[in-house]
Amino acid sequence: MQRHTFAHVPGLVFRPDHFAPSACARIVAHALHLYDRLEAAVAGGIAPETAHIPQPAYVRSAAHNLQSEERFVRVPLEESGGRAIRGEYFPRYGEDGHALAYFQRNANLPDFVPAELLPGVLEVLEGEGLAAPGADLTWKLTANFYRRTNGAVAGFPFHVDIPTNGVVTMILNVQRAARFEIAKGDVREALEMPVGALLILSGESRYEWMHRVLPSAEPRADSGAHAVERVSLVLGYQ
Repeated sequence: MQRHTFAHVPGLVFRPDHFAPSACARIVAHALHLYDRLEAAVAGGIAPETAHIPQPAYVRSAAHNLQSEERFVRVPLEESGGRAIRGEYFPRYGEDGHALAYFQRNANLPDFVPAELLPGVLEVLEGEGLAAPGADLTWKLTANFYRRTNGAVAGFPFHVDIPTNGVVTMILNVQRAARFEIAKGDVREALEMPVGALLILSGESRYEWMHRVLPSAEPRADSGAHAVERVSLVLGYQ
């Protein structure tokens, strides 16, 4: 598998072909089913709450501003064998067309995460020296769902992941190619992330650089009718 690092962005590792197309197809199917269940819960009338999302001052600007207050619902879900999990779902996060769900701690991870995602990710983390072999890690999943709005598939404005998201950020791009940018001061690096890519941010790139995903005006890549056109899954751990 390919592996790229960047001397001027310490801690950034890019693996453009980490997940095979067949694995991506399975993961996307699981993720879209998760999205449908989250949307059904919101339609069922669960009362929303307000969350304060702190952002470093240099991230907040007229050009790229992640609002500090977002609305979410606490959603109970049932997985296989009657296992109950809970997530926090934001039907709109950052901008129109972007929905986001948090699943905190291992007991709340949807079934497909330990089955389809964690084994391959753990192997990479151990190889990069970011996790000890056999370490007992506490995971957090952030599931991002992007829909088309105003003629483009939505993006995610510049931000720095909050500390509770974990000491390392792992971005798994599994449905549609996307343009990723990471910036610090006047320095900016842009990456084209194909389907199957894994991007790892640790150390300086995780805590001191802001990153974003740009909207995409590319036409729908397949004949699917689902409203979500891009799924991005982000894993972190403590």
